[in-house]
Amino acid sequence: MKTTKAILFSLLFVLATGVLSAQRGEDRDPAERIEKQTERLATVLELTPEQTERVRAINESFAAEVKTAREELRSEREAMRASLKTANDQRLTEMKAVLTDEQFAKLEALQAERKERMQERRGERDGRGQGRRGRN
Repeated sequence: MKTTKAILFSLLFVLATGVLSAQRGEDRDPAERIEKQTERLATVLELTPEQTERVRAINESFAAEVKTAREELRSEREAMRASLKTANDQRLTEMKAVLTDEQFAKLEALQAERKERMQERRGERDGRGQGRRGRN
């Protein structure tokens, strides 16, 4: 059950990151996003230099898979979600192999915090009548 939740949090994180950056008009270079994410994880999870390089490679691979999935499956939302979930499952499996148990637990906690912040923001937005359902 925890693994399923972690996968869902990761998937939500990936989807939310794309949506939020599109809403903000941010069109950062994918390499910049990968580097920033890798640096943050290296700091927060206290990764060794070897772990950092392996995590960077995992992030690059994941970003390439996400880009491919978005391009190939743009019109098929459900197929894209399944493809992203599979890619994220693979990413988590690879991350778990690289990280210590303590580091992986921190990663899961970070994902849970991010989900909580997203839910809080949605609640604020929905409360002002600007949520998705409030439009017509």
